[in-house]
Amino acid sequence: MTRIEVRDFDGDLEALAAMAREAWREAYGAESWPDLHDPSLSRLFLADVPDPRFLLAAYEGSRLVAFLANLPRRYHFQGRAYRGAHACMMIARPSYGGATVYLIAESLRRNREFGADFALLTLERKHRSWHMMKKHLGSRHRILTVRRIYGLARVIDLPRVVAAERLGRFEVLGGKLWGAHRPMRGSPGQVRRYREGDLHHIHQLVRGVSKPSLLVREFSPDSLARHLHTEGVSETVVYEREGVVAGFVTFTVRHMVSPRDRVPWAWVDFLVWEGLNGQEKQALLAGLWEAGRDLGCAGIVGWNMGSYSVGPFLRARFVPYPRLIDLNVWLLNPECSLPGVRGVFELFI
Repeated sequence: MTRIEVRDFDGDLEALAAMAREAWREAYGAESWPDLHDPSLSRLFLADVPDPRFLLAAYEGSRLVAFLANLPRRYHFQGRAYRGAHACMMIARPSYGGATVYLIAESLRRNREFGADFALLTLERKHRSWHMMKKHLGSRHRILTVRRIYGLARVIDLPRVVAAERLGRFEVLGGKLWGAHRPMRGSPGQVRRYREGDLHHIHQLVRGVSKPSLLVREFSPDSLARHLHTEGVSETVVYEREGVVAGFVTFTVRHMVSPRDRVPWAWVDFLVWEGLNGQEKQALLAGLWEAGRDLGCAGIVGWNMGSYSVGPFLRARFVPYPRLIDLNVWLLNPECSLPGVRGVFELFI
């Protein structure tokens, strides 16, 4: 049997996408799954990686069998700056699931070498990777479960969603009674798509994000600009007041894949709207709905990461999505404790 070797990722994004799709298909069968390793998404997510040692992979000979991205970040919390890492995009071929334990252990070792105070990692609760992490690594590292995340979904193209997700008659009826299929109407002239000239104002809004319980990612202008708009991958809708951007929502186009179809959805990545009133928030969500429709998305998905209130989403007929995911913080610096952290301003990958 060929030995499994953990080493730096070789950079072949097409091979990563192929391996991930094979793993998702085997794990989910007839159910739909998110294609989070599409090369266009990977190029966006990995663009800020300064060193190949932040991307780890397990190989059987030359064959990729598992992968973990370990993205270096700067965060602030309660007025203090931290060096962190966002461990994400973890995937393994089903028969090589144990390799993820070695990838996580190696990523934690490297994070300490790089001087990280902590690492973020999201795991689907009760999934096999969640069990393996608790069994093999839970007793050796300080781990905080910061938040239990769930999704919020809003339909744009109901017939396509029904066909792709194999929704039953009562699920469709319940969604219609809730009003989740109805078009959303915005406020022309106040809500519009992002323009390059908006970058400065949006960067100021992001730098102003501050809640006592929120861990906030810091951005360089170049990194933020990529997330605000990358053709065919990410898009942003802004709410403008008196010529100045007062709020914005950024999303990426991610595909849900099943044996029946490959369906694009608008996944909310960043949302800042603390300066908007309730009516303005509804207008911004309507602009998000319209932008998703224009890009051919079948629906919208948001996540309760703790950086924004979900009340306006529920009033806009978003439906809670019953998939529970733990947001964990691995504390690496003995002097780091992050007391009271309850959410993060960060991508959900």
